[in-house]
Amino acid sequence: MTVEALTDRDGKQANTSLEEEEKLRDKSFPPNDGDQYYQLPRAGIAHTLVTEQAVKRSIFSQSVKKAPGPDMLSFGPIRLLGKWDKVRIVRLTRAAIRMGRHPAVCKRASGVVICTPGKAYYTNLKAYCSISLLSCTGKVVEKVAAKLMSEEAERRGLLSEGQFRSRKGRSAINAAATMVDRAHAAWTNGDITEVFLRDIKAAFLSVGQRRLVNLINVMQMDRDVTQWTESFLSEITVEMIIECNVMERQTEEEGVPQSSPVSPSIFVIYTSGIIKWVEEYVSEAQGLSGLDHLGWVATRCDVNHVITISERCAAKSIDWASRRGVQFDTAKTEAALFTRRPGHRKHLRPILYGKIRVGNGSIRFNAQPTCSLGVWMDAHLTFKEHHDRCMTKARAANARL
Repeated sequence: MTVEALTDRDGKQANTSLEEEEKLRDKSFPPNDGDQYYQLPRAGIAHTLVTEQAVKRSIFSQSVKKAPGPDMLSFGPIRLLGKWDKVRIVRLTRAAIRMGRHPAVCKRASGVVICTPGKAYYTNLKAYCSISLLSCTGKVVEKVAAKLMSEEAERRGLLSEGQFRSRKGRSAINAAATMVDRAHAAWTNGDITEVFLRDIKAAFLSVGQRRLVNLINVMQMDRDVTQWTESFLSEITVEMIIECNVMERQTEEEGVPQSSPVSPSIFVIYTSGIIKWVEEYVSEAQGLSGLDHLGWVATRCDVNHVITISERCAAKSIDWASRRGVQFDTAKTEAALFTRRPGHRKHLRPILYGKIRVGNGSIRFNAQPTCSLGVWMDAHLTFKEHHDRCMTKARAANARL
């Protein structure tokens, strides 16, 4: 059709094609007069630490066998892109930390439901588990953010000395060795050592997002890290995949993704106050934690004394958990007593009785080897039980291969 000469509301006429285009464009795509300039939030210094080496380490330290997220992009193509155009990936990662914004496409997860092998009945909900699949592209930024968060926490002393795992040079073996060293020192003085163990139920899923953001604000962590963490935890969407059927995508308002590289660092910071809280009220106990495993070590010359100390630790830990919205797994609560016994024979071992009151129930000391902080401990603290179990698993895996 032929467009005649146009006249706008102000009476101005458009005679040429350029003038007609301008008036039609203004009518169809009017400019937003109320649009204001977006001002970047006040920056910290964390984004300046995002170097080429840090991003390269983040890309190549993660396995190419990781299952991709909804975008179906694995670490294989990401590694190739890192070799071809590493400058772009570095700039994108630095911009995400600087602006405190985690890309929305990287916060889309798929929850693949699978059955746990070896269960007697598959009509129970516990016989199934969900594997969370996140975008591998987002994991590059998350890995860098986890390193920045951990380094600042270590540098400023925000974590407790008794916290192990997900920290450089502090593995589960280090936590067990600390407990063994204290037990040996107690044996030298003729005392006994007792360890009271608790597990946090649904560890990553128990993290309260608002509580976490408030906590890192109180800790006065770097502003870049604080704003990025708040963005990372907001508007996480998950689509459940059950029997190859993709369900409707919904927003998750609590917890942190289990498969994210930054989740362990976040959880360590979130639970950093429990050891200090309990030790402040129960000075006779020493707290040790391995991520979601908590242990309280007490040494005394009498069994009744260590039982009293453990009961006080249990009460104070429950008090702290109620403030953080965390629950302990009652079924996995254990207590073990380590004494210097004269021999390995059963008739030479002393019989020790006692119950520890935990909440509305009670538990007894374990007669069998105990899994303390992720390491199996026998009665003589020789690590032989842990070695035998690990070798049994290794032989079984080798036979399957």
